[in-house]
Amino acid sequence: MKYAEDHFSTIASQYVRGRFGYPRELYQFLFDQCPSHDFAWDCATGTGQSAQDLAQTFHQVIATNISTELLQLATPHPRITYRFASAEDSGLDTESVDLITVAQAIHWFDLPQFWTEATRVIKPGGVMAFWGYNWPIVNAGIDQVLEEFKSIIAESWPERIAILNDGYVSIRPPLLEIPSPVFEATAQWGLQDYLSHLNSWSATRYYREQTGENASDKFMGAFTEAWIGKHASVQWPLVFKAFRKSI
Repeated sequence: MKYAEDHFSTIASQYVRGRFGYPRELYQFLFDQCPSHDFAWDCATGTGQSAQDLAQTFHQVIATNISTELLQLATPHPRITYRFASAEDSGLDTESVDLITVAQAIHWFDLPQFWTEATRVIKPGGVMAFWGYNWPIVNAGIDQVLEEFKSIIAESWPERIAILNDGYVSIRPPLLEIPSPVFEATAQWGLQDYLSHLNSWSATRYYREQTGENASDKFMGAFTEAWIGKHASVQWPLVFKAFRKSI
């Protein structure tokens, strides 16, 4: 089985600091949609942010990723099993999973193969949900500097990021769509947390590899000048979609 390209192992330390959790209401919505709550699969778990939240309500969570570096940084939990596996070849039993979640990752998958795997492992009536985000929102000054930052790294994004930038409109699983609320992620961050987030992007990594320069260093002065207070509220509108396997 060919794995999707690993964009994050070499920036694992930035990734673990620069990523964030998702709203409690999102997980409550998914919990309410699932007929049973025995087994959840958090696919492409990264360092386990979503898996940790799923473990609050599901009896068992399998959290898979193709980066051993990220898995080694995940927080242990008695209900979570972290395992190296791809989205397209999970190793899970047929019709064993109540819920599949994919946070900020489905655009990297081989989607036809993933649909085959997902529909195989979900129980009849079970749920699959995926979500993602684009740009953080802080304040007018920071957001303007971010636009300039984005222009510098624009040519360094992997091609498949366009799937996310288009709001996942091109992704059509062979499942029944569930009408879903609108969700937004938030965090209270200092400037260094925010910069770590920018440095956790695949394009920032590739820009550094291509030019030998850290793009965020170019804008350190401008970000520092525009940052207000020790901590600021950072917001990410989420693109969220949920689906059900027919009974």
